[in-house]
This record gives sequence, structure tokens and C-alpha cells, in this order.
Amino acid sequence: MNQGIKVSGCISFIGFASGWGAQVRATEQGPDALYKSGILSTLPVSWEWKETLFPLKSAQDLHLPSGKETLPYIEDMCKRTALSVGEVLQRHHFPVVIGGDHTVAAGTWAGVAFSLKNKQKLGLIWIDAHMDAHTMETSPSKAYHGMPLADLLGYGDSSLVNILENGPVLNPQHVCLIGVRSYEEGEAALLKRLGVRVYYMSEVQERGFDTVFQEALHHVKQGTTGFGVTIDLDAFDPEDAPGVGTPESQGLKAQEALPALTILQRDPDLKALEIVEYNPERDRGGKTLSLIRDLLINILPNSEIMQKIDI
Repeated sequence: MNQGIKVSGCISFIGFASGWGAQVRATEQGPDALYKSGILSTLPVSWEWKETLFPLKSAQDLHLPSGKETLPYIEDMCKRTALSVGEVLQRHHFPVVIGGDHTVAAGTWAGVAFSLKNKQKLGLIWIDAHMDAHTMETSPSKAYHGMPLADLLGYGDSSLVNILENGPVLNPQHVCLIGVRSYEEGEAALLKRLGVRVYYMSEVQERGFDTVFQEALHHVKQGTTGFGVTIDLDAFDPEDAPGVGTPESQGLKAQEALPALTILQRDPDLKALEIVEYNPERDRGGKTLSLIRDLLINILPNSEIMQKIDI
């Protein structure tokens, strides 16, 4: 599968087959399960599966506690992801990264910013039940998938903060989180101090996803030269997405979120997409696979927009 299936077109998938950043590591099976399911064949766009990246050691072969012992595997995977994303952008294709756990974000967005030369000018919408803004000092679990946003903002292990170049990838004023409902005090304090806009789930329920998303989209496009979207599937209610690493109740409803996301299909400033934390062992009746398919159908740029995307 690493050779990829080459199809003439502009959507390039990259699989991040690692769960080293999580406590439950079956998300490492996510990209392979998605690819083999055949659901990508239903997409109304031309695409290729560029490659699936595998860690130096699988979590099935090596048992390590969360924390520093897992860092070498995570660092290696994030760097390779960043380089692979850069290759896609250099070919003027649109990268879609499929996880694996959310540590991949440290690599994905470092690769986008480095390739497009828009470090600190890249907007990012982070759709997630969690903040993922811990450092090793604040994290109760010491699991790195709770830290990638902090890494991108310049707070974390130096090897994850400085993946392709030194210094933070993101400016906090260009970041929005949507759907947050499970977090700890330490990470919330960091985001509040930095001034990151957080749309907690309570606000989404009160105002509606469409209203919140359009506001977030406006926010991340102000003063930036492009933006990305990262979607942790646990942002959705477990009824819609049971196959995730860390499910949280009272989440986003697919029937409300999907129509709102179609605005992205027509936006040439969207530079990359990331969908993470798919755990096929926990899926029920293919519900989560179907949600991934629907997300792709509703978000991926159409052929007309692909011709206008400056990447």
C-alpha cells in the first residue's frame, strides 16, 4: 500500500498509521482500515493515496507507557508527515492527512506552513472534543495526543515545536477550536492566556454549528494567507462516531455539521485537511467510516476550485 494508487487528480491522501501519542493505540489501524474499506471510491473527486506512513515500531510489537519513551516514534512520524505534506503541496495537489492519533497535527501543519512559507500566517480551525493544548507539565496522562496544539503554538517538547524550522507554527489569534467539552485546567489556562478563541460545546448548542463555523471561518481568514481544518472524530457525538480513540458524550451532530461544512468546497484559501482518531476496533456498523466519507464529500474542494487554489 505504501506505493499508493496513482490517479490523475489533485487530492492526495497521506495515512498516519500511529497511535503512539494515545493511551488506546488502535487508532494506528485507522488509515489502513479506511483505505481497504473502499469508501474512497465513492468520492466525487479524483484522488490518489500517496502513502501510508508507519512508525519505526508498532504499538502491537512494543509496549510503552505514555510519556517520554514514546517521543522518538512520534517525532519521527511527525517529521515524515511534514515532509510528505510538503511534497503534495509542491505538486500543487491538495493534502488530506488521515490519522492515527492527533499528534500528527504537529507534523501536518508544520509541513503546510513550511511549504507555503506562511508560518504564523496560517489559520487553523480545530474541531475536537478536547483542547489538545497540554504540555508535559500540565498533562495528567502524559499522552502526546493531548499536546499537538500547544506544540504548534510553541509550547512543548522542542522536537515537536521545531519540526522543520524553529519557532511556533501558529499565531494564537489565527486559531479557533470548536466543540470542546472535555479539558483540564492547565490547558484551558494556556489557551486563555494566549487569546485563542474556543467555541465550547455549550456555545455550539446554543448558537448552532452553522453560525459558529461561519464565525470561526471568518476569524481564521483575517490576516492569514490560507487556512486548514483539523477534525478529531471525537468532536462528534458517539452515536454518529463510535469508532474513536476517546469518545465524549453530547457531541456535534453530523446532520447539523455536514451541511455547514460544504462552504469549504468553494473556498480557495483552504490549503489542507486532516481527519484523525479513527479507531476501527470501536466502530459499529461502519458508522464512523460513513462519517469520514461524508466529511470528505462535504469538504473536499471541487474541480473548479482546485484550479484556483494557489498551492
